[in-house]
Amino acid sequence: MRRKLMEHIRQFWVIYLTLAGVYLAGSVFGAIGVSALSGTESSQLAQFLDKLLLSQPQSLDSGFLLQLAREQFIIMAGIWILGLTVIGTPLIYLIIFTRGFVLGFTMSFIIGIKGFWGLGLIFISVLLPAVAGIPLLLLGAGLATIFSFLLIKGKSAGESLRQEFFYYSLATVLISLGSVAVGVSQGYFSLLGVRFLNL
Repeated sequence: MRRKLMEHIRQFWVIYLTLAGVYLAGSVFGAIGVSALSGTESSQLAQFLDKLLLSQPQSLDSGFLLQLAREQFIIMAGIWILGLTVIGTPLIYLIIFTRGFVLGFTMSFIIGIKGFWGLGLIFISVLLPAVAGIPLLLLGAGLATIFSFLLIKGKSAGESLRQEFFYYSLATVLISLGSVAVGVSQGYFSLLGVRFLNL
């Protein structure tokens, strides 16, 4: 399994490198975007952040975890659907850029507002889950991009892609299960991060 995955990444390394670059670019633009906020906007976001932190549950309930899992599933399902269309690739890259932008903006803003404690919150609540979440996101996006290209090639050659569709869908299901697990684990890390902030 691991060997096949590595062979797959080596074969399509250009696509995965491009996706990683788009995600990184989104993160950089997100971090830069914080400096473009006016004083009023920054103050309002800081108040919203404080309210959000105060509203975080002190213990995890099934509804909160289900919401996190649902968000991850919707993202992966959306990427899978876009992979089934010939024109879905630009939108896939837009999703990756947006996810990177959100990460960069969130990290830069929280660290700028909370300082050292914000850095600890980001490390616990965001970066630790991201260690597994980002590779799964890029892998799902890479598979969708590859299948979209196969659709273009298959249509021009009149080939059937039933087997490729089966493998694509099966791989997406496995990746989605991993993403859902990461989403659930993010709930635990969020709880730890809030407790760290309140020390």
